[in-house]
Amino acid sequence: MTRVKVKKLFTETEKALADYKEQVKKLDEQERELNAELSVIEEEMTNNVLSQENATVHETVYLKIQAKELVQRNEIINVLLEELAEERSALKLEFVPVLREALSKTSYHEYNATEIAERYRYMMLTEIADIGGQMREQFREVAPDIREVFQDEKVKEQYPRLAHSVEDDRYSPSFSWMTRSVVSKDEVFSACKGWLPQGLKVPQEEEIQ
Repeated sequence: MTRVKVKKLFTETEKALADYKEQVKKLDEQERELNAELSVIEEEMTNNVLSQENATVHETVYLKIQAKELVQRNEIINVLLEELAEERSALKLEFVPVLREALSKTSYHEYNATEIAERYRYMMLTEIADIGGQMREQFREVAPDIREVFQDEKVKEQYPRLAHSVEDDRYSPSFSWMTRSVVSKDEVFSACKGWLPQGLKVPQEEEIQ
């Protein structure tokens, strides 16, 4: 069976996402720079604390002033990171209507699972009916002669059930199916999501190919 190639559906959405990601890149770069600065400050704060352990009074005064400045810088950067997080949220809010509009232009409705199911149902039933009809026609050609033999009085005496065993309904394509339907709605809905039902087997003809 030839695989159906689905055309690109999300062209407009991909354009909108590309614009969104371009702006996200700028925010990411700002965040990297702020975090890098934060790491430098944290390292300087650690060194400052260690330096105070063996510092003179004069050095301690200088180190305390430096420590206070480092704390202030640290606080400013954390505020900037919080503002950056708010900018990210604002950017997402800005792109919600853009993405919704882009998604509305997706031509997913062109692919109709109902039409596919109906087409293959028609193909399946017409093929089975064609085979069954041919088999029934062939049986009808030999049935009169068979019945002439099986309905003989002597034959019926020895084989009392034989005359009733030769019916055209018996000679039709074999069919065994445990469920009530060949395919259920749930299985079609699952297939629409790209999932195959558990226990699905490849038809023998396709296994051979």
